[in-house]
Amino acid sequence: MTDKDIKMLIKSSSNDGFKALFNEYWSYVYTIVFSILRGIGSKNDIEECTADVLSDVMMNYDTDNEGSLKAYLGTSAKRRAIDVKRSLSSHRSVSIEEDEYLTLRSDENIEAAAESSHISALLLQRIEALGEPDSTIIIQKYFYDRSSAETARILGMNPITVRSRLKRALKKLKGALTDLDITL
Repeated sequence: MTDKDIKMLIKSSSNDGFKALFNEYWSYVYTIVFSILRGIGSKNDIEECTADVLSDVMMNYDTDNEGSLKAYLGTSAKRRAIDVKRSLSSHRSVSIEEDEYLTLRSDENIEAAAESSHISALLLQRIEALGEPDSTIIIQKYFYDRSSAETARILGMNPITVRSRLKRALKKLKGALTDLDITL
Protein backbone atom coordinates (compact mmCIF):
# COMPACT_ATOMS: atom_id res chain seq x y z
CA MET A 1 0.00 0.00 0.00
CA THR A 2 1.42 3.39 -0.97
CA ASP A 3 1.44 6.65 0.97
CA LYS A 4 -1.18 8.00 -1.40
CA ASP A 5 -3.49 5.05 -0.70
CA ILE A 6 -3.12 5.49 3.05
CA LYS A 7 -3.79 9.24 2.79
CA MET A 8 -6.96 8.54 0.83
CA LEU A 9 -8.09 5.98 3.43
CA ILE A 10 -7.42 8.46 6.26
CA LYS A 11 -9.54 11.06 4.47
CA SER A 12 -12.42 8.69 3.78
CA SER A 13 -12.39 6.62 6.99
CA SER A 14 -10.02 7.48 9.81
CA ASN A 15 -10.46 4.02 11.36
CA ASP A 16 -9.49 2.19 8.13
CA GLY A 17 -6.72 4.72 7.52
CA PHE A 18 -5.27 4.10 10.97
CA LYS A 19 -5.36 0.33 10.45
CA ALA A 20 -3.56 0.70 7.11
CA LEU A 21 -0.99 3.08 8.63
CA PHE A 22 -0.43 0.69 11.52
CA ASN A 23 -0.07 -2.40 9.31
CA GLU A 24 2.20 -0.71 6.80
CA TYR A 25 4.53 1.24 9.10
CA TRP A 26 4.62 -0.48 12.53
CA SER A 27 7.89 -2.31 11.78
CA TYR A 28 9.52 0.78 10.31
CA VAL A 29 8.64 2.99 13.29
CA TYR A 30 9.49 0.20 15.78
CA THR A 31 12.97 -0.19 14.27
CA ILE A 32 13.68 3.54 14.58
CA VAL A 33 12.42 3.69 18.16
CA PHE A 34 14.29 0.50 19.07
CA SER A 35 17.58 1.84 17.72
CA ILE A 36 17.29 4.91 19.99
CA LEU A 37 15.86 3.28 23.13
CA ARG A 38 17.80 0.00 23.11
CA GLY A 39 19.61 -0.48 26.38
CA ILE A 40 17.59 2.23 28.10
CA GLY A 41 13.94 1.36 27.67
CA SER A 42 12.12 -1.90 28.17
CA LYS A 43 10.24 -3.72 25.43
CA ASN A 44 7.04 -2.11 26.74
CA ASP A 45 8.61 1.37 26.57
CA ILE A 46 9.61 0.76 22.95
CA GLU A 47 6.20 -0.59 21.95
CA GLU A 48 4.39 2.22 23.78
CA CYS A 49 6.55 4.85 22.09
CA THR A 50 5.90 3.23 18.69
CA ALA A 51 2.15 3.26 19.28
CA ASP A 52 2.32 6.89 20.44
CA VAL A 53 4.15 7.89 17.26
CA LEU A 54 1.54 6.23 15.05
CA SER A 55 -1.29 7.80 17.05
CA ASP A 56 0.28 11.26 16.91
CA VAL A 57 0.78 10.97 13.17
CA MET A 58 -2.79 9.82 12.70
CA MET A 59 -4.12 12.79 14.65
CA ASN A 60 -1.75 15.49 13.37
CA TYR A 61 -0.72 14.56 9.82
CA ASP A 62 -2.12 16.84 7.13
CA THR A 63 -3.33 14.49 4.39
CA ASP A 64 -3.26 17.36 1.89
CA ASN A 65 0.49 17.66 2.44
CA GLU A 66 2.53 16.66 -0.61
CA GLY A 67 5.40 15.37 1.56
CA SER A 68 6.23 11.74 2.14
CA LEU A 69 4.29 10.00 4.89
CA LYS A 70 7.24 7.69 5.53
CA ALA A 71 9.61 10.63 6.05
CA TYR A 72 7.11 12.28 8.40
CA LEU A 73 6.80 9.03 10.37
CA GLY A 74 10.58 8.60 10.53
CA THR A 75 11.11 12.12 11.83
CA SER A 76 8.26 11.80 14.33
CA ALA A 77 9.58 8.45 15.57
CA LYS A 78 13.10 9.78 16.01
CA ARG A 79 11.95 12.87 17.91
CA ARG A 80 9.52 11.00 20.16
CA ALA A 81 12.09 8.29 20.94
CA ILE A 82 14.70 10.91 21.85
CA ASP A 83 12.17 12.57 24.19
CA VAL A 84 11.38 9.22 25.81
CA LYS A 85 15.09 8.46 26.12
CA ARG A 86 15.67 11.77 27.91
CA SER A 87 12.72 11.11 30.18
CA LEU A 88 13.86 7.59 31.04
CA SER A 89 17.46 8.71 31.60
CA SER A 90 16.48 11.52 33.94
CA HIS A 91 14.22 9.28 36.05
CA ARG A 92 16.73 6.51 36.57
CA SER A 93 17.91 6.00 40.10
CA VAL A 94 20.05 3.29 41.53
CA SER A 95 19.52 1.75 44.93
CA ILE A 96 22.43 -0.17 46.34
CA GLU A 97 21.86 -2.50 49.25
CA GLU A 98 24.58 -2.87 51.88
CA ASP A 99 25.70 -6.33 50.76
CA GLU A 100 25.86 -5.16 47.14
CA TYR A 101 27.95 -2.18 48.24
CA LEU A 102 30.44 -4.47 49.96
CA THR A 103 30.61 -6.64 46.84
CA LEU A 104 31.25 -3.58 44.67
CA ARG A 105 34.12 -2.45 46.87
CA SER A 106 36.19 -5.53 46.15
CA ASP A 107 39.12 -4.65 43.85
CA GLU A 108 38.76 -7.97 42.03
CA ASN A 109 35.13 -7.28 41.18
CA ILE A 110 35.88 -3.76 40.00
CA GLU A 111 38.64 -5.02 37.72
CA ALA A 112 36.46 -7.83 36.34
CA ALA A 113 33.55 -5.46 35.85
CA ALA A 114 35.73 -2.96 34.00
CA GLU A 115 37.09 -5.67 31.70
CA SER A 116 33.60 -7.05 31.09
CA SER A 117 32.29 -3.56 30.35
CA HIS A 118 35.13 -2.97 27.88
CA ILE A 119 34.47 -6.27 26.11
CA SER A 120 30.72 -5.51 25.99
CA ALA A 121 31.42 -2.11 24.42
CA LEU A 122 33.70 -3.70 21.81
CA LEU A 123 31.10 -6.36 21.07
CA LEU A 124 28.34 -3.76 20.58
CA GLN A 125 30.61 -1.70 18.30
CA ARG A 126 31.29 -4.74 16.15
CA ILE A 127 27.60 -5.66 16.05
CA GLU A 128 26.62 -2.12 14.98
CA ALA A 129 29.36 -2.17 12.34
CA LEU A 130 27.53 -5.05 10.63
CA GLY A 131 24.84 -2.57 9.57
CA GLU A 132 21.10 -2.94 9.34
CA PRO A 133 19.21 -5.22 9.52
CA ASP A 134 21.97 -7.62 10.68
CA SER A 135 22.76 -5.68 13.86
CA THR A 136 19.08 -5.50 14.80
CA ILE A 137 18.63 -9.22 14.12
CA ILE A 138 21.54 -10.13 16.43
CA ILE A 139 20.38 -7.78 19.17
CA GLN A 140 16.79 -9.05 18.97
CA LYS A 141 18.00 -12.67 19.15
CA TYR A 142 20.70 -12.48 21.82
CA PHE A 143 19.85 -9.41 23.88
CA TYR A 144 16.04 -9.66 23.85
CA ASP A 145 15.78 -13.44 23.35
CA ARG A 146 13.31 -13.10 20.48
CA SER A 147 12.60 -15.89 18.02
CA SER A 148 13.18 -15.56 14.29
CA ALA A 149 9.42 -15.23 13.76
CA GLU A 150 9.16 -12.36 16.27
CA THR A 151 12.18 -10.60 14.79
CA ALA A 152 10.81 -11.11 11.27
CA ARG A 153 7.51 -9.54 12.31
CA ILE A 154 9.31 -6.52 13.81
CA LEU A 155 11.48 -6.00 10.74
CA GLY A 156 8.84 -6.93 8.18
CA MET A 157 10.90 -9.83 6.86
CA ASN A 158 10.46 -13.55 6.29
CA PRO A 159 11.57 -15.74 9.28
CA ILE A 160 13.71 -17.86 6.95
CA THR A 161 15.47 -14.72 5.74
CA VAL A 162 16.06 -13.65 9.34
CA ARG A 163 17.65 -17.00 10.19
CA SER A 164 19.94 -16.97 7.14
CA ARG A 165 20.96 -13.34 7.75
CA LEU A 166 21.62 -14.21 11.41
CA LYS A 167 23.87 -17.10 10.41
CA ARG A 168 25.87 -14.92 7.98
CA ALA A 169 26.03 -12.01 10.42
CA LEU A 170 27.35 -14.25 13.20
CA LYS A 171 30.04 -15.56 10.86
CA LYS A 172 31.10 -11.96 10.05
CA LEU A 173 30.97 -11.02 13.74
CA LYS A 174 33.07 -14.01 14.71
CA GLY A 175 35.73 -12.94 12.19
CA ALA A 176 35.68 -9.35 13.45
CA LEU A 177 36.04 -10.50 17.06
CA THR A 178 38.86 -12.93 16.26
CA ASP A 179 41.00 -9.90 15.43
CA LEU A 180 40.44 -8.74 19.03
CA ASP A 181 41.13 -12.21 20.52
CA ILE A 182 37.49 -12.53 21.58
CA THR A 183 35.69 -15.79 20.86
CA LEU A 184 31.96 -16.43 20.77
